[in-house]
Amino acid sequence: MRPPDDAAAECDAVATSIGKKADKNKRRARALTLAMTLSTAFVPVLILAGGDNFWLGKVAPSALAAVSAVLAALNQFDRPHQRWVLYRRYQRLLQVEGKRYRFKVAPYDGEDRDLHLGKTVAQLEIDLQSEWEGLIPTREEIASGTSSMGTT
Repeated sequence: MRPPDDAAAECDAVATSIGKKADKNKRRARALTLAMTLSTAFVPVLILAGGDNFWLGKVAPSALAAVSAVLAALNQFDRPHQRWVLYRRYQRLLQVEGKRYRFKVAPYDGEDRDLHLGKTVAQLEIDLQSEWEGLIPTREEIASGTSSMGTT
């Protein structure tokens, strides 16, 4: 039989792993948003500042506009904001289950509390995987340049 702390340790390990994924997607979401904002904002500045200079007034703004479009597409298909929210929600759900277990709050107040926590953690992992799969663009979406944002 497993020691009682194994169920709580597994719950903590899964929550930590999911938390790291949330942090990664948070950084990615913020970096993409900042890069899109800056590249878009500098287009008119370069056009005005470039005047008659072909490279500064036309080529550089065009390149920045292209970079911004690529970043927007990446943001649309990768969906770091949605992944951030999804992972953070499941991290918090697992943390709550861990607290309920530690303080012997129902349904973790009986003899089978380790088994029950294990089942709950496993089910939350399955639910997370299922929701995560809904964020992955299909081949058709990638080929057509569309996305099913908002559907899971």
